[in-house]
Amino acid sequence: MCQDLLKKTKKYFLEAIKNGKPIYDFFPRHVAEVEKWAKRILKNFPQADEEVVLLSVWLHDIGQADGDYTQDHAIKSEKEARRFLSSLKLPSEKINQIAHCVRAHRNKDIKPKTLEAKIVAAADSASHMTDINYLVMLQDGISKKEVLEKLDRDYRDIKLIPNLKKDLESLYFAWKKLLEVYPV
Repeated sequence: MCQDLLKKTKKYFLEAIKNGKPIYDFFPRHVAEVEKWAKRILKNFPQADEEVVLLSVWLHDIGQADGDYTQDHAIKSEKEARRFLSSLKLPSEKINQIAHCVRAHRNKDIKPKTLEAKIVAAADSASHMTDINYLVMLQDGISKKEVLEKLDRDYRDIKLIPNLKKDLESLYFAWKKLLEVYPV
């Protein structure tokens, strides 16, 4: 794994968020949390391409930087990831692998097909369960129904990595209970 490349990618993401207009200011902490989960998951999958996973982690939410929420951030993140990685002269095969992980991290219109994409999607969803995302959403006026649906999608997506579901199942039910009783 090229540490210099990862360092450049982290710096690029952090500067884009700092100089952009993201809806939330916790994106740097969020992506660092996703990285922790990705590294944990990678320990169980030595065959996975660590470089693809970690670069994807730091680019999966880059589309959030512009503050425009009329288009799915996964689509914008994929485009920006391709542009940034091309500027670094990465091989097109590597760019395509990372772009797939970035685009598929929401497990929405594009499903994760590779092990690396499944790791990124599951790590992103796991990070939501170990941070403040759901509470921030409620406090920002997103309906309890929508936040519970997000929790359910995250629980669905951690199942991409079977052991992760087992590890986080009790946390899922705890969040569900907290969100149900949280006053709004």
